[in-house]
Amino acid sequence: MFRAITPYKKWWTSQASIKVGEDDEFLELAYKSGYRHLFIGFESISQVSLDGANKSFNQVERYQEIIRRIHSHGISIQAGIVFGFDNDTPDVFDKTIAFLRDNGISQATFNVLTPYPGTPLFERLKAQGRILTEDWSKYNSRTDAVFQPINMTQEELLAGYTRVNREFYRLGNIFSRLFRSRTNLYWTLPLNLVYHLLLRFDKRKSNVSG
Repeated sequence: MFRAITPYKKWWTSQASIKVGEDDEFLELAYKSGYRHLFIGFESISQVSLDGANKSFNQVERYQEIIRRIHSHGISIQAGIVFGFDNDTPDVFDKTIAFLRDNGISQATFNVLTPYPGTPLFERLKAQGRILTEDWSKYNSRTDAVFQPINMTQEELLAGYTRVNREFYRLGNIFSRLFRSRTNLYWTLPLNLVYHLLLRFDKRKSNVSG
């Protein structure tokens, strides 16, 4: 597919598993075809949390190497991160920010763990008496924690999630992250600055409402 679309000189992005970072030929052909940005569901920087979520194919010990390899091919990375696994403690937020900064991650999408109805996670948490509401409008992964975490309170989970979003897109962190990878700065930098302004505006609006 990469060889077929290369002549069209298109710029494109996609989502894939972390396994793509193990294949240099794949990455080289992808870049030549116009592939510039990759979303990867890292999910967590805790191997224990990944194992518990049946995502042991994500190996935290290899994250740094794989990120470096993807960057070396001129492809920037957007990380998918989830907070609220049973093994998450309040220090997971600072550790995650440090990891993303130190590895030059261009963008990140953060979510609160959400046990959607009909999933094994929902059934397990319901059996444990940890589902706190069945108001489905709150199952949005952003503004509500609908279950009781083990190692922190609901309030700590939501506050940590909010703080990570703002800290990730703080100006100092933006420049530190992007100039570590130096990948696609011509568009990743402006995009990060837009997110910074949006979050700043949202914070001010929240303060006014409060």
